[in-house]
Amino acid sequence: MSSPILLSLTIYGMAIVISFGVAGLIKGIVKVLSVMQVREERKAPVAVAPASSDIPATHVAAIAGAVAAIVGPRHILHIEDRGRSATWTSEGRMIHQTSHAVPHSPKR
Repeated sequence: MSSPILLSLTIYGMAIVISFGVAGLIKGIVKVLSVMQVREERKAPVAVAPASSDIPATHVAAIAGAVAAIVGPRHILHIEDRGRSATWTSEGRMIHQTSHAVPHSPKR
């Protein structure tokens, strides 16, 4: 073979090898980062005792907000006043969803 063709094939082969090497390196970095994230998520959650009924709901919300600000991005699973029923909740959702509704009457 001629020298320019052989040189072109050599450079092309080196480019392929380098590309696969870089792709493997990126895949390794992503895998290591995902394993580190899973280990961080597996930390044991702190057990929380339910609040007694004599503490006002506003105080519970304020304390939960302060804890969330200090601890970081955690999830508050559920805060609800025991006196409210499912009817009150569904009515609130219905009012909220219909407040975004587009009117169906034609514009004049």
